[in-house]
Amino acid sequence: MLISVGILAWNEATSIEPTLVSLFKQTALRLPGVDMPRHTWEIIVVPNGCSDETAAVARRVLAQQVSLTGRGDISWAVHEITEPGKSNAWNHFIHRFSSREAEFILMLDADIEFGQPETVSNTITALSADSLAVAAVDLPLKDAHKKTRKSLIELISIAASNTSASNSVGLSGQFFCARADALRRIWMPKGLSVEDGFLGAMLCSDCLLAPLDPRKLIRAPNANHYYETLTNLHAIFRHELRLVIGSTLNCYLIWDFLLFATDPRGGGAGELIRNQLERDPNWYSKLITNSIRNHGWWVLPRGTLLRRFSGYRLHSGLRLVRWFIIAVVGFMLDLPVFIVANRRIKNTNAIGYW
Repeated sequence: MLISVGILAWNEATSIEPTLVSLFKQTALRLPGVDMPRHTWEIIVVPNGCSDETAAVARRVLAQQVSLTGRGDISWAVHEITEPGKSNAWNHFIHRFSSREAEFILMLDADIEFGQPETVSNTITALSADSLAVAAVDLPLKDAHKKTRKSLIELISIAASNTSASNSVGLSGQFFCARADALRRIWMPKGLSVEDGFLGAMLCSDCLLAPLDPRKLIRAPNANHYYETLTNLHAIFRHELRLVIGSTLNCYLIWDFLLFATDPRGGGAGELIRNQLERDPNWYSKLITNSIRNHGWWVLPRGTLLRRFSGYRLHSGLRLVRWFIIAVVGFMLDLPVFIVANRRIKNTNAIGYW
């Protein structure tokens, strides 16, 4: 079986080397035949619109790391594209650069670090064993988890992320493994943000040809990765603002347009998006602008305001009291984000926000 690994990078010259080194420390790639005896690999980096040395660093590290493995079943490539944007780079990787012979595709960001050395192999094994599932994720952890002594803001950040957890498994674009044929049915509009929310909806609904089925997305056991804990208040605010704006625009795209425009007898929402891109590469921005005009003064989806309180069923007793206090604090911190996000969207200053 051929497994294709895609890494989409934008100005990641300082972070992509640790990420690649961490990838090659995975048991699936470190020694031949240990975890994946019948698998071959291709690793493809797609720098998009970079103004730094991301591509050069990626070529140097990939050549070095593949050589160190002593394996002949790992190939690599770096495909630079001039236009920035993760959704555009994703379309290029899935539909142009990755091998058509790949059965599984791993996607990872260029700024993460794997935790468990078996994360990759456990994720692939879990997906292989579940015939209903189309994608498998690991457990994303903030890198502050690794510290024995955490700052106050790091403790608050970890606690706030815990209040957002639920029994459902969400797709994190930072790292996931999916069946290649499922991903090849999906196209992304240019300018799309919070791509993992869009991808999760497409994968769990067969590109909107079926009702959402959360069983199509599973979490692998004993698998995790670390990502940066934001401690700068301005950076935290911008990150939260991006999530709220991106989730809102995803609602406009998926539930207000694609759900009704997708032909149930056709190839699904992916085919519809591909056709729209061929007709007009800027159709997404026009769609969003029109959708905003059709809303009132408050444009965020219902439930956004109370998102911190959605996991109350998971707690009881004193743990419920503690959770509730943290949720209230999180809600108060969310309010300025919601207000600014609502204003930006109303001013049509949100597409491609990063």
